[in-house]
Amino acid sequence: MGHRREQVPQREVLIKTPPKGAGFQLAPAVCSLVDVMKRVNYLEPEKPLATKGQAQKRNLQRHLELKTSYRYCLFFCRKMAISTPVFIIACMLSNGLFVNSDPSSKPYYTAAVFEHNRFGSINDTAEDIIQTNLEFYRKAAEVAKSKEADIIVFPEYGIIPPRGRNEIRVYLEDIPDPMQADINPCNEKERFPKHPILTGLSCIAQFHSIFVVGNMGDIKNCNVEDSCPSDGAFHFNTNVVFDRNGTMLLKYHKEHLFFEAGVDPAREQSDPIFETDFGTFATFTCFDILFEKMSKIAHLPFVDGFVFPTFWVNTNPQFTSVQLWMSWSLGHNTTLMASNIQLPGEYSMGSGIFHGQFGPLAYTLNPDGKSKLAVARVPRGSYPFIPSDSSVTEITLEKTRKAAFDGKDIRKMCSTYVLDYPDDANKDYRCMEEFTTYYNLVKLTEPSGQVEACHNGMCCSVDYSAENMEDNFYLGVYNGTHNSLDRYFWCEENCVIMRCEAIDDNP
Repeated sequence: MGHRREQVPQREVLIKTPPKGAGFQLAPAVCSLVDVMKRVNYLEPEKPLATKGQAQKRNLQRHLELKTSYRYCLFFCRKMAISTPVFIIACMLSNGLFVNSDPSSKPYYTAAVFEHNRFGSINDTAEDIIQTNLEFYRKAAEVAKSKEADIIVFPEYGIIPPRGRNEIRVYLEDIPDPMQADINPCNEKERFPKHPILTGLSCIAQFHSIFVVGNMGDIKNCNVEDSCPSDGAFHFNTNVVFDRNGTMLLKYHKEHLFFEAGVDPAREQSDPIFETDFGTFATFTCFDILFEKMSKIAHLPFVDGFVFPTFWVNTNPQFTSVQLWMSWSLGHNTTLMASNIQLPGEYSMGSGIFHGQFGPLAYTLNPDGKSKLAVARVPRGSYPFIPSDSSVTEITLEKTRKAAFDGKDIRKMCSTYVLDYPDDANKDYRCMEEFTTYYNLVKLTEPSGQVEACHNGMCCSVDYSAENMEDNFYLGVYNGTHNSLDRYFWCEENCVIMRCEAIDDNP
């Protein structure tokens, strides 16, 4: 809804459809029966690039060509009247008309994200904290599998608490590189006796035959020549991915830290992309979502979605969890599976599964101090929308039940600028508040109408209608630098509709 007064170049948009005439260029060489069968796993497929025990990085361009040719094939098999028998058979295979239990033959996959109220206090031992939180994870995976989930995502800092360097070290594990060798911690417990988190996540994946995305801490000893920290080791906030057999596919070091005193930023950028039997995905962590790399990868045509462990600090009005997840997913036309911590008193809650065309498929946003599992079916590729069969389930170690949400626990006020700090961090929701002093704010005074506002050469307008205007709504516009607690700064161009409670007649 925003526009500039001066002329600006049109943004280039990547369209994920075949070019004109591509069907005649591809011909049987691409759409042959053998080619299609290999790509839907009816014949022995090439080993996924993410699982090869090799030192070199993936050749993403080669992968792009394979994926693109496959999707062109499916496009033209579906759209063109093809009479050649081999093409008819190929199309039947690629559309799953022959019965096959392979997940790649389904028009959807089922995703689960776990919003966890992490167990642990300063008085609990590291072993108790790790094992109790893993037990919650096992229960969540059991429920997810009962709902036929193909993948489950666990939150950032869902097992280990975000503490200082000395305190966090006891939770860290030396995580091997799955690009160097095949690694299955669940099958190799004798090799990983000091890796309870790594083996625990691997065994969850294996026991339930489900892809697992978790978050943990990686420790790497170093020396002075490596610009080594004074304590002799690098600490990394790390996502790990396991396949249905518990084999490790990927580890990803978080690249952009947000007030994390106990860990170091990634030493180098890593490849966040991994393969499953139902698509190709990438993983990032929390603050990474605001940076360029994640957006660039979203435009790669062979990437089907993102798995996103996070400990998100809800900041009104622009950075509240589920609204940001949904807008990012819609804006990038991709699927985002976001798993957040449930800790309302420390600004954090809100998780879900968001689709680039169909919006939120399942989500939770309730400051009740309870762990919850959101599950939904996600349409694959160009398949049409199907009923999501979504659910949100409360998870305890003793029982599970359907989560009820009517919004009663969300108050109009959450800002720490207005309210005191919470008595109960598990239930008293608090949020940060963006510094909006320099926004141009125009109040929506009538039940319907059109409003325009400008700031530093950028203008936004909105056409709106509502039953009434009992609440105070404003069109806010800002073009400038965002200051996050005097530590992080970035440029923003914002158009936002926000509800504000006026203080001394100022929004």
